[in-house]
Amino acid sequence: MQDLGVLHYILGLEIYFWKGHAFISQNRYALSMLKKFQMKNSKGIDTPMEHTVKVPIKYDEKSSVDITLYRSLIGSLIWLTVTRPNLSFCVHKLSQHMQDPKLYHWKLAKRVLGYISSTLDYGLLYKGEDLTLIAFLDSDFAGDRLDRKSTSAYTIFHGGDLVSWISKKQATISLSSCEVEYKSLTTTTKEVLWIKRLLLELKCYADEDLPIIKNDIISVQALANNLVFHARSKHIEVAHHFVREKVIGKEISLEHVEFSDCVADFLTKPLLKNVFIKMRSNLGLISKSMLIKI
Repeated sequence: MQDLGVLHYILGLEIYFWKGHAFISQNRYALSMLKKFQMKNSKGIDTPMEHTVKVPIKYDEKSSVDITLYRSLIGSLIWLTVTRPNLSFCVHKLSQHMQDPKLYHWKLAKRVLGYISSTLDYGLLYKGEDLTLIAFLDSDFAGDRLDRKSTSAYTIFHGGDLVSWISKKQATISLSSCEVEYKSLTTTTKEVLWIKRLLLELKCYADEDLPIIKNDIISVQALANNLVFHARSKHIEVAHHFVREKVIGKEISLEHVEFSDCVADFLTKPLLKNVFIKMRSNLGLISKSMLIKI
């Protein structure tokens, strides 16, 4: 084996160290992608998707696009989400149309490229200041206009640094916003506990510290702490018992967070420009030029 020194570039990821912090971006990869799809000189856009956009699963439009080209673009965007979690929702939606993409979807995808061209040097900042484990979860109730399935999302931070996130359509239809959120809570709990076990093995987490999971719906916390089931909540009893077992066993702690501070919100729906920029900053997603201010 050979010591290649400090890591700076691997698989399209650029790693830059500054004052004990690590900054990970995909500047060169994003630039090559813009060149490939002839969007290098495109006009910069502030958000990857307009907040009014509703992406249907099927679109009543006869004009199709090059399927191979569309799939290539979506595949490239999926890899870019490794350091751009703010693209996860729009890529998640666009990837649902790879079987039969239309001009409508292609235009939405090109808008994402326009946003990337204006944020080429953006990446994730890792400070490693403490060892706390905090998760935020959110969901979009019946967000898909065709099958009315909901989207679950979570963001997990270790020491204030983003380490895991997801934006995924739920497998079954939910009958209430509480049920949607509770399914998200179950998924988030499993991921948080897995990360905790991994961090304990790496000696990067204090065993006595309790992971905190935050959401913006109070009824979910009430249900997790309620031993009595009502008729309207029987169908989520299994998920309830799993989460409640972890709450009683003091493996996790549930807290309420205001809607405006739930940083998983950007993974379930398009946002207004000012809200999107605030969420992006809260994730630790910054421009490389901003490092000098740290």
